[in-house]
Amino acid sequence: MRYLDLVRGPATRFGQKTAVVEGDRRITYGELDERVGRLGALFRDSGLRPGDRVALLAANELEYPEIQAACLRSGFALVPLNTRLAERELRFILSDCAPDLLIAGRGEERRAAALAAEVGIAHVLGLGTPEDLPSYDAALRGATADPDADPDDPELPATILYTSGTTGSPKGAVVDRLGFTARVMTNAVELEARADDVHQASLPMFHIAAFLSYAHIAVGATVVMLPEFAPDAALRVMERERVTTTVLVPTTIAMLLESDLIHKVDLSALRLIVYGGSSIEPGPLRRALERFGCGFHQQYGMTETGGQTILRPADHDPADTEKLSSGGTEAVGLEVMVVDEEDTPVPRGEVGEVICRGPSVMLRYWNRPEATAEALRGGWFHTGDMGYRDSRGYLHITDRRNDMIITGGENVYPREVEAVLAEHPDIAEVAVVGAPDPKWGQVVTAVLVGQAPPDAELTAWTRERLAGYKVPRRWERVERLPRNVTGKVLKHQLRARLAN
Repeated sequence: MRYLDLVRGPATRFGQKTAVVEGDRRITYGELDERVGRLGALFRDSGLRPGDRVALLAANELEYPEIQAACLRSGFALVPLNTRLAERELRFILSDCAPDLLIAGRGEERRAAALAAEVGIAHVLGLGTPEDLPSYDAALRGATADPDADPDDPELPATILYTSGTTGSPKGAVVDRLGFTARVMTNAVELEARADDVHQASLPMFHIAAFLSYAHIAVGATVVMLPEFAPDAALRVMERERVTTTVLVPTTIAMLLESDLIHKVDLSALRLIVYGGSSIEPGPLRRALERFGCGFHQQYGMTETGGQTILRPADHDPADTEKLSSGGTEAVGLEVMVVDEEDTPVPRGEVGEVICRGPSVMLRYWNRPEATAEALRGGWFHTGDMGYRDSRGYLHITDRRNDMIITGGENVYPREVEAVLAEHPDIAEVAVVGAPDPKWGQVVTAVLVGQAPPDAELTAWTRERLAGYKVPRRWERVERLPRNVTGKVLKHQLRARLAN
């Protein structure tokens, strides 16, 4: 085998050990391995062939890791769907990747059935006890594993992860089996994951945070799935399951610290908190370090690359403000450079574009050859993020990719929101930016020109067309938008005004 099988090795070593937990449900590594084999056969029985896509619309449920592991082992590409997306956003993604099978999580059955009918997906299964869909469990019981049918090609796609592009149209980042293996192994090494770890999957598995869970599974640890994040519930699960590692974003870290339970639960087993999405201001980070009393590990990365740089536990020196505000240094297996417009490395301290390369970088964008060529020119992935290296080599991000907004750990691309608002007949001009917010990091803010409709009307308009976290929470009116001589809106001026 020329790629990593997530569960075969751990099942050989730890067959009776708990692999995945979700609420009161548990599955051992032996059971997981057996189900993964039968699931691959089920996919083949449904007519799928190596390279075909399986879409999954589900929260963090017990079955999530087995579906990804089966796709990896049997040569299919899992397309994990963001459950927070609106129907039209999901419809676009499903039309783009054309899956042969859609699996619906609990509570997603009706939406999945409607989407499958609209897009033309031949097979749909529902987790749990679905009323309107064929049962995933019943279909799995009727399948017989056929290991000889699993292909060995390391370049078959293992997953397609969709991320909004700068134009607002989602793009699917294709990660093949080798790239998947690299992401898992990089995280296993950097997290120092071990078999006695208990990892709490606090972020949605449709994000790249899923690779932290897969890294723990690969070494035989236990993964605890949280279908949704609620601070008190998360803390109780951490105490009950004796969680040793977890993954959060700055917003959820703040929520935990604000919970009344934070001083009542026993978190003594916790050894590492991984966080990403954005850095944490040194002040709040110091408070988190003091309260949790464990190691902190920040990853800077994106869907197309996985984690690029890491601020490791040893780097989290409360007295070192410069280092605490950085994104760290290269992850194992990655090369990162800061370059000018000619892709020439710039000196330390000088701002340029962040580019990277390594085995974990995506293979291509699905059905986007021009976007692929542009992003991967010269063999390096061009992030569009601007940053610099300090005198010690630590990477600092100065401007997020193409004015991207990060709100509560979710990425929002302003052009996507602007395009929806521009469809409204009573909006003349609009610019969308992120405004600072103590709880969410940033809030989506729409700056409107002229006599625009009331806030409530615009909120309803956008909520019908976009995921809830993309809907502007703040609406501002101006006489005109600041522009440069070429007519481009000067969003940095808008952000500066909103910050005051």
